[in-house]
Amino acid sequence: MTKFNERIFRGLDDEFFKELKEGMLSCILDYQRKYRKSFLVEIRDDFLDLYFLGHGILVRRTSDNRYYLSASKAFNPKDILEGINIKESEKSGVWKIFFDEIEGHFEDIMNAIIAKIIMHRHGDISEGVSEMNHFIDNREKTTRNGILIIDRQVSYPGMGGRMDLLGLKRMQSGDFTFAIVELKNRNNSEIAEVYSQVSRYIDDLYEEDTYERFAETYRYVMDQKIELGLLRKISGDIVPFGEITKKDIEGIVILDDYDIKAELKPKSLLMRALKNWSEVGSEYNLKLFIKTNVLDSTFFLNRKEAAALLVRYKKSN
Repeated sequence: MTKFNERIFRGLDDEFFKELKEGMLSCILDYQRKYRKSFLVEIRDDFLDLYFLGHGILVRRTSDNRYYLSASKAFNPKDILEGINIKESEKSGVWKIFFDEIEGHFEDIMNAIIAKIIMHRHGDISEGVSEMNHFIDNREKTTRNGILIIDRQVSYPGMGGRMDLLGLKRMQSGDFTFAIVELKNRNNSEIAEVYSQVSRYIDDLYEEDTYERFAETYRYVMDQKIELGLLRKISGDIVPFGEITKKDIEGIVILDDYDIKAELKPKSLLMRALKNWSEVGSEYNLKLFIKTNVLDSTFFLNRKEAAALLVRYKKSN
């Protein structure tokens, strides 16, 4: 079994990659192509996360090279499926289905698991769901000023937290550096300190060895994704650490499903977030993106304003 460069902290080894591309796991790629708008396959450290509505189903390998699906008790499809061998842990309820026992039935199994996830969610739009939507909508080749999302829930030793989304931002040279996206839903109390959180991630990433490990890792992961058809080929490379400043790493805060009406109250979360933004200093490149369901003319554009915005967008990209 060939192991990749030890500095690369995410990616599949040769055997796992071959099994996914053309072996018994290729059914995962077939399913992903069919349901690309809602189903996401993410490469981890020699395992996969299959995401739907913010919930992950693991694909792992045993010590004797058997591959299996696994998820929590809440998503066990045993009452929907018939004739499928499902091994359950008596203690935790975590279950496993082995790929070498389900030839030709992967789509039926995934549909049953997804039905369980839908029943579990009951229509709730969680931050996990919002992350997934942003990932899926921004994982293709971007406009010049867009962010290409390449991973979610990214942790790294010593980072002290998980980045919600990691993206690539195109620089003037045509190559890329990183963008960190933090998402807060509705009235999450952490909004008040979100800019401190994002600035800490930027500080951690703006360290030479960490940055170069991220660059090596995501060059590798993106090459694997492109070969597997999970990502379209893009022009440009991730620039080396010596060619960036801290401000080249962009931090983006998304307030999703945000209740702007709450801003009428004293000490509102957004006002506290803006105060926090001013406190972190000017050494960071930080942005805010608000998505609100409130229909108020304050946010409406007339025809002239809309046309001017479109012209500005086209000119910028």
